[in-house]
Amino acid sequence: MTHNKSDIQSLLNKYPLLIDKAIQIIGDNQTADELGSKYTKHNNGVGFTASYGTIGTVLYQFVTGRDCKKQGHPIRWKPKSLVTDADVLDRTRDMLMFKNRNPHYAKSTPREIAKMIVVLHWRQLGGLMDRSTWVTPPVIVTTQQPQTITVRYTRVVRETSKAILLEKVDAQGVAWERWLPKSMIVNNLEAGYLEIKKTA
Repeated sequence: MTHNKSDIQSLLNKYPLLIDKAIQIIGDNQTADELGSKYTKHNNGVGFTASYGTIGTVLYQFVTGRDCKKQGHPIRWKPKSLVTDADVLDRTRDMLMFKNRNPHYAKSTPREIAKMIVVLHWRQLGGLMDRSTWVTPPVIVTTQQPQTITVRYTRVVRETSKAILLEKVDAQGVAWERWLPKSMIVNNLEAGYLEIKKTA
């Protein structure tokens, strides 16, 4: 199916989640050694251009969950979306370096940068014009309660609007203090016990 740059722009404006799919398509066109080094070295007309080889690979790893440093690029992390999860990516070293080297993108979000890269590589994205290639993520409805643990404390030393400082005296008589964010507290069970969210 023939397409042009404005077709891709219109598609991304109407369906922003396709930015993730587009980055994946372009990244899949990179050679294995280019993905591994985060550097475009082959002038083969596909994949990310040399200017965007590093940041393009970072975006590709983000949307696919693949570890491009390992042979075979296994899936190591849960794939994320540049549309819904990009704030995480904005704090990474690679994104900060990209923005420092390209000051005109300093105020751009990772999603805006990804969209710009996708539009720049529009010739590789004919597959997006076929809706059968789009993958709709399954809707997962869960009523599972967050995993919790019970902690014991001796006394509350200090309390702020966002956290409490707990003291616990161990069997040897040594007092330990620990700040606990209030957002982690699920239940105040009884004197000296709290049910809190289990950290990952």
